[in-house]
Amino acid sequence: MSLFLPLLALVAGLIALSVSADRLIASSATLAKHCKVSMSFIGMTVVAFGTSAPELLVSSIAALNGAGELAIGNGIGSNIVNIGLVLGICALLVPLSIKVHFIRRDLPILIAAILFCALLMSDGNLDFQDGLLLLVALAAYCGYLAFLVGKGEADAEEVEFLEISKSRSAVETLLMLSVLLAASQLMVWGAVELAKAAGISELIIGLTVIAFGTSLPELAAAIAGVRRGMHDMVFATVIGSNIFNILGVIAFPALLGDKQPLPELLVARDYPMMLLLTAIVAVAFMVTYFKQRNIPATEKSYTFGRTAGALCLVSFSGYMLYLGAVTMQA
Repeated sequence: MSLFLPLLALVAGLIALSVSADRLIASSATLAKHCKVSMSFIGMTVVAFGTSAPELLVSSIAALNGAGELAIGNGIGSNIVNIGLVLGICALLVPLSIKVHFIRRDLPILIAAILFCALLMSDGNLDFQDGLLLLVALAAYCGYLAFLVGKGEADAEEVEFLEISKSRSAVETLLMLSVLLAASQLMVWGAVELAKAAGISELIIGLTVIAFGTSLPELAAAIAGVRRGMHDMVFATVIGSNIFNILGVIAFPALLGDKQPLPELLVARDYPMMLLLTAIVAVAFMVTYFKQRNIPATEKSYTFGRTAGALCLVSFSGYMLYLGAVTMQA
């Protein structure tokens, strides 16, 4: 088969995915507002889940089509892109000052989710039971967010609302969801056919092209947040999306497909890379903490600066170059 059609499908799917995901967030948030859902709950759930919808749908469709490596590679690759590229670029543009509760609450949850998933993967497989456990953990996390919203302790992301009626927002939400599904199907087909025709593994496609494409909503939201000085939103978008990817996106291939034997390189190379980038973020904030240990808590400012951002970006670039070299040698 010619590479033209799969490549065209992949590019068209990426574009449609990015546009429809952004519009889906706005229309679903507008619908929720018309339904009298609280603003804080909309910010904590609709936006967080909306930015991860591409990863979830692409991985689910890939699993249903028997492309398990692509599905899992997408989940892990998206997390690598989110920290290495998205957070790295944002920190280089402007050092990010983050509220202390994001560091004490969200970052430990992400690290715990990564370690929990690693434990489930330690036998070299990802089966239905593993997927169910990840999904239960995701439900617990969502319940925790709802609890924080109820207590008024959660910071909601700023949400874009559309000036449209309730009925129109409902129709547009369904329409954008349909476009998102179609775009995901198109992109998965293009990626799988491209991998077959070019002799590239589905895992590499999932870790690179698909991961980057499905992370476009996070990248767009983060850069917009930096420009508007919303540093907390940038950090919350990246960390929240990564938690959802670990507990949700990786869970669905195990739930929807057959038992997934994990590629050795994914366990030995890609998962540790994701953990390394997460560790860079944690260490950066620990350094800030110890530098300010004698400063009153009310005056502390936790910063993810340009040095940490550059380290993330360099690590990500080196990883991508390595994957490129491996692909060229295959």
